[in-house]
Amino acid sequence: MDDYVGHLREFRRILRNLEGQATHPLNRETIDSLSRKLDRDESQLNSARLQSSIRATVDATATLEELARYEQDVTSVFFEVVDRKRKELERERFRRLLDQSAESILVIEPHTGRFLDVNERAVQLLGYSRAELLELSLNHIEVALPLTPSSSWNEWFSNVPSAPEAVYLEGIHRRKDGSRFPVEVSATFVPIDDVKLILLVARDATDRRRSEARLKRQWAFFSRLAHRSIDGVLAFDRNFHLTYWNPAVQRILGQPRESVIGKNVWEALPQLKELGEDRYFRDALAGTTSTSRNRPYTQVETGRQVFFDGYYSPLTEENGEIVGGIAILRDVTERREFQLRQARDTVARQDEQKQRDLEEKRRLQAEVVELAREVDRLKKEQLHAGRDRNEVESAERVEELQLLAKGVAREVEPLMAGILSQTGLALAELPSGSSLRRGVEEIEEAALSASELAAMLSSFSGNGSAEGGRVQLDQLLVEIEHSLRALLLDGPAGSLELELGSEEVPLWGDSRQIRELVMVLVQNAADAMVQGGGPIRVRTGASELDANALKEFFFASGANPGTFVFLEVSDMGEGMDQQTLSRIFIPFFSTRPGHRGLGLATALAVVRAHGGALSVESARGQGTTFRVYFPIH
Repeated sequence: MDDYVGHLREFRRILRNLEGQATHPLNRETIDSLSRKLDRDESQLNSARLQSSIRATVDATATLEELARYEQDVTSVFFEVVDRKRKELERERFRRLLDQSAESILVIEPHTGRFLDVNERAVQLLGYSRAELLELSLNHIEVALPLTPSSSWNEWFSNVPSAPEAVYLEGIHRRKDGSRFPVEVSATFVPIDDVKLILLVARDATDRRRSEARLKRQWAFFSRLAHRSIDGVLAFDRNFHLTYWNPAVQRILGQPRESVIGKNVWEALPQLKELGEDRYFRDALAGTTSTSRNRPYTQVETGRQVFFDGYYSPLTEENGEIVGGIAILRDVTERREFQLRQARDTVARQDEQKQRDLEEKRRLQAEVVELAREVDRLKKEQLHAGRDRNEVESAERVEELQLLAKGVAREVEPLMAGILSQTGLALAELPSGSSLRRGVEEIEEAALSASELAAMLSSFSGNGSAEGGRVQLDQLLVEIEHSLRALLLDGPAGSLELELGSEEVPLWGDSRQIRELVMVLVQNAADAMVQGGGPIRVRTGASELDANALKEFFFASGANPGTFVFLEVSDMGEGMDQQTLSRIFIPFFSTRPGHRGLGLATALAVVRAHGGALSVESARGQGTTFRVYFPIH
């Protein structure tokens, strides 16, 4: 029987060889049919032999001990066969799992680096068929690691630990067509049929590399922008660890970057938590944008107290996930000191002012009479010179409203000073956690805003002066260029263009007032622009003006002929008709809802305080040009 089974198996082997050499379809079908019949015969024969052999052996067993021993032998053979079949089924299931994976999976023989198995994803990524890959080794597809010489493979192989932990690498795979792509690779030993093989899982990292490159460019742009910002910028992660710290925030809080970066913000800057700023940091991580005002902070190294406004926002990934927050700190120390100094001065003058109110009212009545005479005189002079009647009426109304603004400012300033003094005392007494403190702070902010408005009215009325020193107009514009460009960020204006030409001609004046004048004119130009408009141009230079030239200007009554430094601000906006042009310097007149209408009136007051001249050129659809002339003293 054994000889017969052996002959059957030999005959089947010969048939398999013939099947590979057969060319005619009929021959292949005949060989295939004969092979299936031989398989069935051998299976039936083996089954019958096995059953007959077991029955004969059991019948011949003489004792229970022999029967138990035989039963144990048969059982062990049965379990061996079942275990082999189980392993075959497990390998088949493992094969299906490999082919369903989204990652490239390669099973590698440890000592040679040859591929023993690959999944369908590896076939798709590398462009080889499964059969072609099984003829190759890792060094055929990996070009980043030095795997070609056997010594290099052995060196790399020795670094792969035998423990379950995986080794994570970055490499570059080469496809069949020669193209290359970056991959992230994890390699580990896995036991398969009691043999340790290397399981290599590779992921195509092309998209990740592109995303990283894009993020690097974006981060570089943000770093350059934040590094040059006059506002302090700091960033933190979800554990409140500081991840970014620009030079401006170092100047405001007095802490160098190396002493705080990577640390918890409350450990590095405990004073912020004492101020209650931790609430705004937590709001940012919760997805809320919030603002704090006039926060006092004492620098540890210098002991100097500064005040800042804080703006807090969340930092998100592209998918909207919040990964941290960003805080922008604006130094308002100078503004705060000015407001407090102004409030103290106002309180000191309050009693004296009350005693002078009656005298001032009588003086104002006399000025009204004198103003009426002056208006008549100016009207006659302007009519004689052929000036437009609308301009005369505009000048007349400006003079009248200047008088009104002076009276309002004198009445409002003492009231605001009293309120500020009381709120200051209240805030000094109230603890930081008091529920009343926020209400008092809001009252103080409202009083400060009203005080600023009164100061603007006072400046417009002619109470302001141009006390100061030498001012270099070009240098001033360079210093505030960042602020000027910030005015245009959310508007329709295309850009800001500076043409500076007054570098060698300084003037005598108040740099703060001139800075305010420039900001007003640029803001007015930005408001006049329409969507898609051209740039806003700011130009400076020097010019000689005689009496005839001064007569052509819109306002030049206080200017004398001579050398002037000029500032020109032009836009390509909507422009104005003559009726609107005649009213633009009247306080509280504005063609745009929500605007106070005090900007150009304040600008006019600055020009007059410096003894300068102002001209305006505008027409509907042709834009507007303001030109201010400052005399050289």
